[in-house]
Amino acid sequence: MDKILEENLKNLKELLEKYKKEKKVLLAYIFGSCAEGKTHKRSDIDIAIYLTGSEKEKLQILENLLMCSKKKLDILRLDDEDESPFIIQKALKGVPLIEPDEEILYKLWDRVLHETEHIRLKRNIHLDLNG
Repeated sequence: MDKILEENLKNLKELLEKYKKEKKVLLAYIFGSCAEGKTHKRSDIDIAIYLTGSEKEKLQILENLLMCSKKKLDILRLDDEDESPFIIQKALKGVPLIEPDEEILYKLWDRVLHETEHIRLKRNIHLDLNG
């Protein structure tokens, strides 16, 4: 892992720990090439986070995270129910940056698994009906 990436992860982790203590961030994972150890010079950092608070507070946290990183951050909002359940599943298999809130993690996994199974069932029914 290159030095800039290591420094970015350290800074992100410190900031996320601060927000966890304030109960503003309940889950945070890195995923993708960074979590798999397959980074290169132009790699971004894929981060998945579960935020609480008002939308204004959430936007401030996102801005602060973006400002503390010298690498491009690609942020997946785990608290956004419009995010793809398949991408959320992948993100939750990544590397935790903070100690996860177990209750929120369980509820999120439960929702995501139900959504993905529902999508698969609909796809299979569609395929069966259309040949």
